Amino acid sequence: MTGSSEVATFVTLEEGHTVSAAYWFLGIDIYVVFLPLLAFLFGYGTIATERDEGTLSILGSLPVTRFDIYIGKALARVLVFMGVSFVGVLAGSFGLVITTSVAAVSFSHLLGAVWSALFSAALVSIAVTLSALLSSRLHALSGAIAGYFGLVFGAVWTLGIAPIAIVGHPFHGYSVLIAGVFDTMYPSLEITLSSGSQSAETLLWVVTAPVAVLVLFVWVCCPLAVGYLGFRNEVFLS
Repeated sequence: MTGSSEVATFVTLEEGHTVSAAYWFLGIDIYVVFLPLLAFLFGYGTIATERDEGTLSILGSLPVTRFDIYIGKALARVLVFMGVSFVGVLAGSFGLVITTSVAAVSFSHLLGAVWSALFSAALVSIAVTLSALLSSRLHALSGAIAGYFGLVFGAVWTLGIAPIAIVGHPFHGYSVLIAGVFDTMYPSLEITLSSGSQSAETLLWVVTAPVAVLVLFVWVCCPLAVGYLGFRNEVFLS
């Protein structure tokens, strides 16, 4: 590695980086702040709003199971937000693509948009779960706000107390995937661990793209599963 030119919370950008790498280096800090906020605001009313408005009772009178209702609404929110974030992130980097003559750059931005969509799915899943578990739209909104700040400040707290534990945080997983697209960008945790007592085998396990993808998929599936466990006992009022 060459000397570090810039260091963010989750990634380090090396000297000699491209314009695209610098764009995503700055983009990570923006996306990990604003995508969770947008995702929580988009997803918190998935179940709670219909519960307040009484439309869940109408759905409950139809020949469908609670699982059908829950998974249908959850997947709809997740897929819509994934699509919006994919298009939005890709559109945001369009200016760089059309002004760069290197063909590989467009693929890098496309892959970055794919990882952003997966990251968005994890965030919306948390919001949908809060919507299913909390009793009203107001409570779900309060839970979404608390969840947002918990996610953001939880990352900061984890980095300060137990840096290795940040591997399980969706922010870090997303950052590792974006860093893997560019040769001049590295996860900050990799540099921190390599200068300490951790072995090379440990580094291979905790700071790799497969682990990061697994972490994000866990954040998609586990919250949705927890949300369903709460929703399956939902009482539909007539």
